[in-house]
Amino acid sequence: MKLILQLLLITCLIGKSYAQKNDKSVYSKTDAYLESTIDSLNIIGLNYVILIDNKVVHKKSFGLAHAQLKVPMTIDKSFPVASISKLFSSVALHKLVSIHKREVNETLEDFLPNRNDLPESWKKLTLKQLLSHTSGVPDQIDYQIYLAPDSEKSVIDALRDKPFSSEPGTESKYNATGFLLVRAIIEKLANQDFESYMQTEYFDKFNLSSAKYGGFKKVIPNRVTCYQKRNGSLEMFPLNYSSPMYAGAGLNISIDDLVKWFQAIQKEKIITKKQLERVWTPVKLKNGKDGYFGLGWESYRLQDGYRMVGHGGAGISSFRHYWNEKTNQNVTVILLTNGALNWTIRPNQINSQIATIILEDE
Repeated sequence: MKLILQLLLITCLIGKSYAQKNDKSVYSKTDAYLESTIDSLNIIGLNYVILIDNKVVHKKSFGLAHAQLKVPMTIDKSFPVASISKLFSSVALHKLVSIHKREVNETLEDFLPNRNDLPESWKKLTLKQLLSHTSGVPDQIDYQIYLAPDSEKSVIDALRDKPFSSEPGTESKYNATGFLLVRAIIEKLANQDFESYMQTEYFDKFNLSSAKYGGFKKVIPNRVTCYQKRNGSLEMFPLNYSSPMYAGAGLNISIDDLVKWFQAIQKEKIITKKQLERVWTPVKLKNGKDGYFGLGWESYRLQDGYRMVGHGGAGISSFRHYWNEKTNQNVTVILLTNGALNWTIRPNQINSQIATIILEDE
């Protein structure tokens, strides 16, 4: 947490210096900053968008969608957004919880009373703990069970005898298994499989035509190819996901459709602002300190009344919303990339820098 806040403070200082030395329009400044960053990090391709007061004020594409074919990046390209998928699942779940008049403090056993396959220790976990990554449930990634398991059962069977990483509620630690269980709760409340529910209730309803679940082996129209550095050179980055993990990762979507969905949230077309505030509030640990997450979203209280919520995606993309509780000043920055050769700074830091430039100009 301290490191994250230090990085944010550093970007604030960089942003102040940058803004003072450049008399171009603010969006020319953010474009110039990105062009310089893309060059220094060797980012393959990038789409970004800026919203102020929930309205798109600027968006632009850079680089290549497919390096080997030299296909230019365009704004309509679909990206595998990895853990940004959790934001969709979080909002969908809270809608269902509200409809069924349930509570996030209810346990896994309360939501899934007939699941005799679940370990007894898991059944006591609350939905709040699963969403906020404070459950301590054995994390499949710690045991090299990655995000394309054959089935939900295979994950549960492999982890049932493994120890908790921490006592529930005491530590904020990213956990993939928790969102496998979130998916099961969504399916129970929706009385429908996860993918078809999300398709009808969100992708179709809000005209998110690019939104589709699937790992890198699935044919997804207009999707970029992702890349990573391996042994000093560029290679394809196989973001592999299967359906048991789709609540946590596996969504492919264009930046314009991400914007549509977020605008619908802000306009209270899915859940109310009061519900959203609960989702966006950092969950308190047992020691009284804030964890790193609200209820499915990364959530931080920053200096001078600022707050930030959002999520990163596979270390190559970043979705963040910033606002000031005192002034209502706000900006949303969505930054989708398909990888880089040299991540000396990460997309979340780049995102914060762009927000700093914008906020200082207002």
